[in-house]
Amino acid sequence: MTSLLINSAKIAKTSITAHTRNAIILAKLLNITLVSTSEDVKALNRADYDTFIVVGAAFYEKTAEIEAWIRTGQVNKIIWINNEYQVSPNSEYARLIKDYPSLVISNVIESANKVKGYDEFSLVNLNALIYDDTPREIQKKYDLVYYGTYRPGRRIYLQKYFSESEFHISSSAKNVRSIHQLCGVNAKFCNKFNWEHGKETLNLFKYSLYIEDEYTHAHYNHLANRFYEALMCNVVQFFDESCRATLEKSGYPVIDKYFVSSKAELEQKVNDFDFTACLQAQSAHFRSKAKQEKLEVIKCISALLTSN
Repeated sequence: MTSLLINSAKIAKTSITAHTRNAIILAKLLNITLVSTSEDVKALNRADYDTFIVVGAAFYEKTAEIEAWIRTGQVNKIIWINNEYQVSPNSEYARLIKDYPSLVISNVIESANKVKGYDEFSLVNLNALIYDDTPREIQKKYDLVYYGTYRPGRRIYLQKYFSESEFHISSSAKNVRSIHQLCGVNAKFCNKFNWEHGKETLNLFKYSLYIEDEYTHAHYNHLANRFYEALMCNVVQFFDESCRATLEKSGYPVIDKYFVSSKAELEQKVNDFDFTACLQAQSAHFRSKAKQEKLEVIKCISALLTSN
């Protein structure tokens, strides 16, 4: 099989979207051609490809043109790679999944996936793909940050830790408005992070708080990208108690001192802990496993792509 990797939306020059970053990583590590627009696919020889790997479910106005192009030739398999429990494939790709032999490779347990009509399913920790263990210079200016999108399932945790808080929250302008208006949170808001290698904004912070959607407490979704990004950027992570089961299922050491249940406890630990000692300890516990996870994910996906 000769595979073509299709990102579900046009790839921006400095894209920070998780599924796009995964697509770029997979294309590089597996040596697969990556496209993202109708113009990209029409520049290719259709006869050269018989397996089509779609990453993500973002809106792109010319997706139907890509679907039509795929249907003009041999299709051995359609593969959809999904890293989010809230999404389902674009309708065009959903039709292809139903009409041809298909495989779903997902970060999310099968019962929580919204895709229908597929033939095979494989649970894979796609979030580990983001991990990069090349050394970063340690340059800290701030204490603690939470960063990410606003979701209703995180509201109670944002309220618990960030109401009238001196800690930072990083998100898009739209999400900052939601966090402020829908959660009643007044923290130190800052812009979305830069993820250019070696210049990551996250590396300016000593600590981060790991929270997850209430839904994922009962529907396993692996540890989020944020877990691996913190490891990369020399950030010590605190975990809300509700995330304990996710850490256990992921096979990482559950170290009680890094779990918190209240804003007061989090503030006390940020003030009292020796950052350097904590960073060395967490790095020793987590980094080697994260590196091994990424290698296993690449090996697993490679095997899935070459199987009949």
